[in-house]
Amino acid sequence: MGEHRDPLRERELERRRENEIKDIETENDHSERPLEGLSAAPTTWTPEQDDAAAAEVHSDDEAESQRRSLEQIPSIPPQEKRG
Repeated sequence: MGEHRDPLRERELERRRENEIKDIETENDHSERPLEGLSAAPTTWTPEQDDAAAAEVHSDDEAESQRRSLEQIPSIPPQEKRG
């Protein structure tokens, strides 16, 4: 006996898949963003922090973020068998 197909659920899953894919495309776009660096907000950066330590601590952040983003894309439900 096949599962009951819920068109609203299928549409919601498709919408989530599309949005997650758009998010991943945006994350993968490393071009300049118009407002980067223009904030006048205070920073928590201190002179004691250096780029070498940051590179070591955060070296796999991008790959981990990409992996987690891909995991969020809902899987496509299997099509019901007919006949």
